[in-house]
Amino acid sequence: MKEMVDAYMAFSAAQGEHGMARGPVSPSDDMVENEFRVMVVDVFGAVFCFKWNSSNGGLIPCSPWKPKQAVSIRVLEMFRLARLRYPALGILDNAEKRVKTALGRNAPDWRLKNGCPACTYKLKGEDKLIFAMLLLMDGNDSLKRILRKDKGFDEDGVAHRGDSEHADPRTADAGGDYLMFRERVDRWTKEQLAEEVGIPISDELENSSGCEERWKNLTEELTAKMWGIFDETGIFVALCRHGFVLLVANMVQSRELAKYPLAIVNALLDTCGADLGIGYDIGCGHSTTIWHSPLGPKAAQLNLKMLVGAFHGHAHNRKCQLDYLATYVLGLGLEDLEGAERLFSRSNGLSRSTIQTYFAHLDTFETYANLSTFLVNNYKQAIEILDTEESLKYAMEQAGVTEDMLKSRIQEEKAYLNTLLKEPQEETDQMEYYQLLVNLADRKEKFDEAFGEGSTANGNTRRHARENYNKVVEAIQATERRLSIEVRWTSEDKEWTDAAELVVNCRYRRAVDSLEALVVKRLLELTKVNQSGLGYKVRKHIAKALQVRSKAIRSALQRYNSAALALDPPRQHLSWEEVIDYAFLADFDILRDPTGNATIRAWADPAARQLLDSYHKLKRAKEEIQ
Repeated sequence: MKEMVDAYMAFSAAQGEHGMARGPVSPSDDMVENEFRVMVVDVFGAVFCFKWNSSNGGLIPCSPWKPKQAVSIRVLEMFRLARLRYPALGILDNAEKRVKTALGRNAPDWRLKNGCPACTYKLKGEDKLIFAMLLLMDGNDSLKRILRKDKGFDEDGVAHRGDSEHADPRTADAGGDYLMFRERVDRWTKEQLAEEVGIPISDELENSSGCEERWKNLTEELTAKMWGIFDETGIFVALCRHGFVLLVANMVQSRELAKYPLAIVNALLDTCGADLGIGYDIGCGHSTTIWHSPLGPKAAQLNLKMLVGAFHGHAHNRKCQLDYLATYVLGLGLEDLEGAERLFSRSNGLSRSTIQTYFAHLDTFETYANLSTFLVNNYKQAIEILDTEESLKYAMEQAGVTEDMLKSRIQEEKAYLNTLLKEPQEETDQMEYYQLLVNLADRKEKFDEAFGEGSTANGNTRRHARENYNKVVEAIQATERRLSIEVRWTSEDKEWTDAAELVVNCRYRRAVDSLEALVVKRLLELTKVNQSGLGYKVRKHIAKALQVRSKAIRSALQRYNSAALALDPPRQHLSWEEVIDYAFLADFDILRDPTGNATIRAWADPAARQLLDSYHKLKRAKEEIQ
């Protein structure tokens, strides 16, 4: 406060006769009949002399006896309101620690165990829910901090000024009880796990659901140089469904590796206990990572369930959606598990030194204050959905569908999609052998042209033709030995025809994959175009990328239609409008069936799928009420 007063005194002195200050006060004027001369700080930037006594209202003295300075209440009110919007203006860590100690809330995990009243406070006689707590986690690479390195010393042995980074004295406590320190996170690196328990684990985010290609949008080779210039590349956070921030981990000189969610999940299991449901944009793949890690037995014992949020789930394949998407998981209510994205949209403008303060401010002054509104709005939303129950029953009667049939369709769809995940090894071997035979015919034709009667081929051409022919022959012989094929196939053989059909189907599936990948990229770019905070140049860059992407999609669409036409029987031609109007990427999974059998199944009909989604949405609304 003294610095503020001194600044205002300098300001008032510079104002002269035009300012509101009266000038210096003589020592003899300090006390006149129990009245004190004081310096008053007001919002208008003036410091002036005033007679102080107990009747002076609207002023707060800076000392209880013979005050020399005072601050107007409206200055303090302005400061209070400013802190609500920018929490870094008020740092009261020491006072807060003393209060927590007095209240017995200074245990390391006290806030994690009691942070959210709705999640952690259990009532006597309360119904046991399928999930004791619903949580969500995600990484954000917007909060980066440059790594400053010492470049050495000059000839006199003096360090170059500004080249070395000074340690922040608050580092050990900068994260409060929100931050997971690096040592706890690095416990889950693949090298550390292999050394301690002898269990190797990939440092990539594994995925066995077939969604990995949709989410590995950055490779280590492309980003290694970028990560090298940053010390902290972002944060990885965990929240409860109501928005309270539970844990934060700094991502250090890396992208979003498996060690961050593993460390977070381990801490949540240790503190929050059994029956947790945790949403993650790649929860399907990370569940595989958990089960293959030393965390697997604990997760199984405590009945952990990994989930995928409603927004990110649209970019996962249909099989993954049936297992992990919030709509189809019992006990999830109306939760979308996307609160991390809403948090990041507000915190991206902060720096690392203020992020913990901001989260504490957000939990105290906004999330807690809006908790009742959150619950009431969810209740109202559930009531509105329950009001559609009669219309849903009528639609089911008109379609001749019962509740048991809807339940069985989920299992039927899962079983069918499992057959499309990967070609059986036997079929892969047949296609490989068939392709070698086709290549042999092509190489034999070029060999005959080079060595045939009347050929004008030079020595290099003949040598290359001989080498290429011999190379294919050797590959065919090795394959025949591996597959125990005694008689080489010819174009008249049934095995040749069957393998040719498999190759055509495989090319068709790859055409679908290519088309889907381009549509996904286009959707992501479309979401960026109107995102707030983007500059003009970035928007122009995205617009140009969209133009290029549209041309690529048209080319991929032509390849798809050509591959579809080569099928027997040919698949239906797909138009540009149909591809762009695909609302869910799961629609591509049905296209992957070359035979078209999926389209005649009960669960594949668009009306039946809409009926199924409405049914599950009604079930989730009933869970939300509970």
